[in-house]
Amino acid sequence: MRAKVVLCLAAMVLGLCVSAAGREIRLPAEAAIGGKVIIAEWFYEQVDRDTVIPREFQAWPGSRGIHDSDWFDVRIVASPGDVILLAPGAYVADVWVFTAGVTIKTEGDTEALATIHGSLEVDADRILLERVAVIGNDGHGIEINREVVRHITLRGCLSADNLWVGIHLIGAKGTIAEYRIEDCVVTGNGWDGIDARHTTRLVLSGNTITGNGHAGVYIESYVEHVELDGNAISGNGTGDVVYKYGS
Repeated sequence: MRAKVVLCLAAMVLGLCVSAAGREIRLPAEAAIGGKVIIAEWFYEQVDRDTVIPREFQAWPGSRGIHDSDWFDVRIVASPGDVILLAPGAYVADVWVFTAGVTIKTEGDTEALATIHGSLEVDADRILLERVAVIGNDGHGIEINREVVRHITLRGCLSADNLWVGIHLIGAKGTIAEYRIEDCVVTGNGWDGIDARHTTRLVLSGNTITGNGHAGVYIESYVEHVELDGNAISGNGTGDVVYKYGS
C-alpha cells in the first residue's frame, strides 16, 4: 500500500500533494524550486502498519547509483496528465522527472523563460518540455534517459552554455521511438549541441543550433529515420550535422 498522505508530511522542503490527474501545478507558488528537485507520483511506501520507507530512484549524476526520496531537497507529487507551470525566472536546481505523461512549461506567453541553472533529467515516457531553459550547468544540459523514454518532445526550449552536451541521451539500453525537438535554441555548449542514438525517428524542426564546441547534431548508432526541417545549424566546432559512420 502506498501511503500518499505521508508525502506531504515528510517533505523537508515545501512539497506539493496532487490527487487528481490533469491538474495545473504552479511553481514556485505551490512548491519551492531549488537544490535537488524530483517530480514523481509517490515517494514513500508503507511496508507494514507501523513502517514507512522512502522509495528508491535511479538518478544521475554522481555515482549513478540509487538514491532514496529523502536524498532530494524538494519532492513534487504529480500524476500523468498534469501540467507543471514554472514561473519565468532563474532557479538554481537540478531537476529529475519520474512521472510519465506530464508537461513542464514556462507559464504565460512572455519572452522570459523559466531558467534552470543546473541539469534537467527526464526519466519518464511521454514528457513534453515547452519553453524551458537550461543554462550553464557543469555537465550536460537536458538529459533524456532512453532506458525508460519512448516518446519525448521539446518545444521552444533553450539549452545554452552547458559544459558538455546541450540535449543528451543517457542510459545503457533502450530505443526511443520518437525523439522530437521543435523551435529550440541550442547554443554555446562545450561538446555537441544535440546527440541521438538508438532512435527510430529523430525529428528536428525549426531549431537554431549554433556555436557548440563539437557537432551541432551528432547522430550516432542505430538512428533509423532522420527528419531535418527548417533548422539553422551553423558554426559548430567539428561540423553541423555529423553522422558517426559518415553517412
